[in-house]
Amino acid sequence: MKLSRPKKQISLNSTPKLASDQRGITGLETAIVLIAFVVVSSVFAFAALSTGLFSSDKAKETHTAGLAEARGTLELKGSVVAKVSGTTGATGVVTSVEFQISNAAAGEAIDMTPGNTVIKYSDKTQTVNLNSSTEFTIEMIPSRGAVLFIGRRTPVSLEASNNLD
Repeated sequence: MKLSRPKKQISLNSTPKLASDQRGITGLETAIVLIAFVVVSSVFAFAALSTGLFSSDKAKETHTAGLAEARGTLELKGSVVAKVSGTTGATGVVTSVEFQISNAAAGEAIDMTPGNTVIKYSDKTQTVNLNSSTEFTIEMIPSRGAVLFIGRRTPVSLEASNNLD
């Protein structure tokens, strides 16, 4: 008679546990994910800051250009006076128009030399001499800043000096 050995019964609950303590691996994975998140966030933050600095630099340039334009603007100070030399009255002829200008907003000096600032006279007949009761416009066009328009009408009867305000 042969003796047989009893067979072992294996139950599903008694499966050997290979790595039941994985705390170190889980902590390492978490650290890697956290580092990747910080790196990606810093790249996006750098891009956002670079864009912000670029746009604020452009805004500063625009602001500076606007101030330079405003400081280069001319304004009329006082009266516009038409001078007549020779005959006065209705047949008189204006020989010069005098006025004073200054730069607005406590601005910088404006170069008034011919070629840098243009002084343009115009009326409906484009004559050099102004007769009585004539509307005219004088434009002061500086190299930078706004154009100053001076529009007036000569009186019907001209005196030696005529205030055109």
